[in-house]
Amino acid sequence: MRRSIANIATAVLLGWLVQGSAAVAAPPTLAEIEAAENSLADLWMLLPYTARHVMFVSRKAGMYGDYEQRSSSAFAPGEKLLTYLEPVGYAWKTLGPNSYGFGVTADFEILTRSGKVLAGQQGFQKVDLTSHYRNREFFLSLTLSIDGLDPGDYVLAYTLHDNVSGQSTRLEQPFTVRSS
Repeated sequence: MRRSIANIATAVLLGWLVQGSAAVAAPPTLAEIEAAENSLADLWMLLPYTARHVMFVSRKAGMYGDYEQRSSSAFAPGEKLLTYLEPVGYAWKTLGPNSYGFGVTADFEILTRSGKVLAGQQGFQKVDLTSHYRNREFFLSLTLSIDGLDPGDYVLAYTLHDNVSGQSTRLEQPFTVRSS
C-alpha cells in the first residue's frame, strides 16, 4: 500500500512539474484546482487513519492550524489538559449531490506510566460534520480536568474512531502533575 501511495504522489507531483512551466505563463483555472483537490482527496483515502500535530496547547484553537503548543507537559494540580490534534486519513460518506459527511468520536483514558487505567470514558466527544467538499482541514480541541490526581507521571490516551469508516487510532500523551 505504501508503494501505491508513493506512486500516486509521484504521478501527481510529476504532472504538476510538467505543467509547471505553463502555469508560470498562465495561472491555473478553478477547474484545474478543483481537479487537483479531487486527486488529493483520493490520495487521502489511502492514508492510514491517525492524527498529526497531537500536542498539549495553552489555549483552545479557533480554527485549523491555530494552536499554541505548551512548552511543557507538566501541569499544576487541578489544571486542565488541553490537547490539539488533526485527524488524517478519515473517510467521507456521500449524503447527496456535492454533500459529504465525516466525523470522529473520541474516547479517553488516564493511565499510570506502568499502564494501569485510572479513569476513562468512551464517547467522550463526538463530532459529525456535513460539507459540500471532502474537507481535509479538520481539528479537535479536547479538554480534560485532572482534579484529584496525585502528583506524579501519567499518560493521557485518546482513541479516535472514524465515524464513517469505523477505523480507530490510539494517541498517547505523557504528562506530569506537579506538587503544589
